[in-house]
This record gives sequence, C-alpha cells and structure tokens, in this order.
Amino acid sequence: MFISSIRTLLIEDNPADARVIREALAEVPDAAFEVEWAEGLAKGLERLEGEAVDLVLLDLHLPESRGLATFTTTQACAPDVPIIVWTGLDDRELALKAVRDGAQDYLVKGQVEGPSLVRSMQNAVVRHRMQRETDGHTSKDELTGLYNRRGFLALGEQLLRLADLAKRTLTLVYADVDGLEKINQAFGREKGDAALRDIAEALRAAFPKSDLLARIGGDEFASMCSGFCGRRMGEAKAMFEQALRTRYSPGERPYALAVSWGVSGYDPTAPCSMATLIKRAEAQARADSRRPVG
Repeated sequence: MFISSIRTLLIEDNPADARVIREALAEVPDAAFEVEWAEGLAKGLERLEGEAVDLVLLDLHLPESRGLATFTTTQACAPDVPIIVWTGLDDRELALKAVRDGAQDYLVKGQVEGPSLVRSMQNAVVRHRMQRETDGHTSKDELTGLYNRRGFLALGEQLLRLADLAKRTLTLVYADVDGLEKINQAFGREKGDAALRDIAEALRAAFPKSDLLARIGGDEFASMCSGFCGRRMGEAKAMFEQALRTRYSPGERPYALAVSWGVSGYDPTAPCSMATLIKRAEAQARADSRRPVG
C-alpha cells in the first residue's frame, strides 16, 4: 500500500509555518500532495465536516485552543482521519502524550525536511488504514496497550512493502526482558506484569517515532524504525534506561530489570520477511551482554 497522493489538511495559524510545510513538500518532486491550509482550529473543524481528507497536520497551539485539548477536539471531530501533531521543540512531552492518545506521529517545528516529512505522512496514512483493517482481529496486547505479535507481523509486512516501493531501509529493534520468570516466582505475577508495563512505557519514551511498537512474546518486545543508525540506537538505549529509572525512586523496585537488545536491518535491494528480521534480531539479543538498567 504505497500512498503517492495524500489529501492533507494543515491546521496552522502562522502563515510562515504553513509555508515551511509547503516548501518542505516541494523538496520531494516524485511525491504528489494536495495540501489545504486552514488558518485556525475553527476553520479546520469546519473543513473536516466537508469533503474527506486523508491526513491532518495539526498545530497544537492555536488561538482558540492550546495543548492536548487541540488534538482531542480534532480527533473527536474526525475519528477516522490520521493526525500528525506539529509543535515546538519545547513541547516534546506534550507531543508524546498526543501520540499515546492516538496521534500517528509528531513533527517538531524547525526540524522538518522534505524526505522525512513525506515519509512521516505516508507512514501515518498506511498505519491508520492498516489499523482499521485489523480492527476486526485481536491486534493489541491487553497488558501493555502495544501491538501484539499478530498485529506486529501484519502491519510490519505492509511497512516492508512500503519500504520496497520507496527504496528505503528499515530497522527492527528487539528487546528481551531477562529474568521475568524469576520476578514472577519471587514476587508474584502481579509484579511481573508491572515490570512488563514499565518496559513498555520506557520503550515508548525511547522510540517515540517508531513506525511500529509491539510486545511480540511473553517477555519480548520489538520496534520497527525508519532511518535508524548506530548513533540513534545508542541514544534510544540511554532514553530507555532513563525512562525506566524515573518510574521508581531508588530502592523502591524490589528487583532489577535487565534487557538484551538485538537489531536487524531491512534492505529493499535484498528483501526478506518479518519472520526473518525477528529471527536475526533475536540471535543478536541472545549474544548481547545482560546488565541491570533499573
């Protein structure tokens, strides 16, 4: 499912910021976009009641509404339309909350480039459509709220096809929680479930722009990322460990959590299946040194 033309509604009150989006899209000549600009939330909501659009780019701070309320109001008006939030550098945490509440992605003003913008828009529409197609199946993990293995495999295969058509690479990051069974035995399954929820929240913080984030087994998690590199993996690990530590005061958690990491890359010139990517990452995780992180 490759999206070459996306009918996009940009809800933004600043003409200069609206121009940035148009100019960034113009940098990518082989992708066609229909961008309509609504100058403010009221005009944007009015437009959403009319002819259908494929995607909304939404500034969270508008004259009529500020913060997360802007997103929730827009989402309530157009629940079937994917939304990418568009915000300032200082509002990263707010943007992450919007993503947790259902936004497909977020963009930071001043950090938008044509290719990354195109990729974000295309992926948002693909993910949203795939999510709707899989609504009739069980695709979410009840404990963590992430995708489960079934959802991860189904949506992941679509991302691989998109990568083939767009001629771009993807990275599968695999995280295996060490010693979960020992936590269950020593402290009870309730504590084990709490540990898994902690891991899930830390992964959300570490991979906020992940194309796909899932719990694919009892103690196994995975993320699909675009344009990932070794430096970014190091940054993601540091963010993960920091997020895990801040969930508890020192000494409050009665056990240590250790995670083994594995990474496998997808190259469209040598395509493979999701199962193969997972197998490669699992093998790397088994060789990864185990160390407590929280």
